[in-house]
Amino acid sequence: MTLAGARLLLPSLLVVACGPSVVPGSDDDSDPEPCAGGVSRCAGATYQACVDGAFVDVETCPAPAVCVADLGCRDCDPRSPRICADGDVVACAADGTLGGVLEDCGDLGCGGGTCGGDCGAAARTIYVVTSDDELMSFDPAMGAHTFTSIGRLNCPAGPEWPERGGGAASPYSMAVGRHGSAWVLYTSGELFEVSTADASCRPTSFVPGRGGFKLFGMGFVSDPGSTEEQLFIAGGTVEAPGQGNLARLTGDHAAVELRGPLVRGEFQPELTGTGNGELWAYYPGQQGSFVARLDPASAQLVTRAPLPPLAGIPVGWAFAHWGGRFYVFVSDVQIGGSGAIQHRVLRLDPATGAVDVVRSGLGFKVVGAGVSTCAPIVVG
Repeated sequence: MTLAGARLLLPSLLVVACGPSVVPGSDDDSDPEPCAGGVSRCAGATYQACVDGAFVDVETCPAPAVCVADLGCRDCDPRSPRICADGDVVACAADGTLGGVLEDCGDLGCGGGTCGGDCGAAARTIYVVTSDDELMSFDPAMGAHTFTSIGRLNCPAGPEWPERGGGAASPYSMAVGRHGSAWVLYTSGELFEVSTADASCRPTSFVPGRGGFKLFGMGFVSDPGSTEEQLFIAGGTVEAPGQGNLARLTGDHAAVELRGPLVRGEFQPELTGTGNGELWAYYPGQQGSFVARLDPASAQLVTRAPLPPLAGIPVGWAFAHWGGRFYVFVSDVQIGGSGAIQHRVLRLDPATGAVDVVRSGLGFKVVGAGVSTCAPIVVG
């Protein structure tokens, strides 16, 4: 995802905020969010309950436990009754405890709550696209974090939206399906299907601007307990990048099914999904960056994890889940001095809240990232 015509903001110190967090864009970012008695939620891996009108920490879930909004720390989230554990399909009971093995996957591996399925090796890695039309794979396995060039896109995109200047269009965001295709959105609003094998592309039936979605982030999410997946988009107009709506593309990705308004942020979010049916969004910001889990049915916030605020203005960002961690590809321009752009890859462990820089000094700007729902959910 790229930003055009950014309004200059004062730089923020690169610090991690502690204590109750508030979604940027709310009326008062300095005070805890009010709440009603009996309500509980998850803030990253921390289970919080409403006490005297404000959320307080109850417990932090140690890995591999997960936080469930109405249950607390549990072995699994019962909204996904079939999950992957130790390479097999295991039942998740209504109380969030692990049941028996439903399928012994053996060498097939487990993804999306099913053994093997249609997941080949190529469907288990992260793919990225740069502002210069280059498609690459990114390997997070075994701490490699290596980029490998696949090819240069040559999609027949028209001029970008007039609101962005009307020049030559470039890639804006990307999602990857489990059948080996990437879906690349250009700044013209056109959506192309791209091969992750050779970077060849073809037009789709999506009409630019349909449903008010001119520019958007994308991510595939599996249907819990099956290998079926859905493509979700998050965005809207060019002029208001910090707000918009969540929708699902249906009918061979041609029709838009609105789900609800997005949580507001400083900039438009990028999406990623998992084989366990979860939808996540990355919101970059100078006042506060964060990763949020969204309800695919309503776009409402389920949980969030804070990230350090960016020291510069973000001009390119992308987002992908792999192995229980989130990878953030971000480029931000430093205010003052040389105005240089730094290109980095950050990794967030939602179980611990730890954030580290796994790659820096990249010579290119990543504007889209995608990973299929075949990607591993947990890596030991």
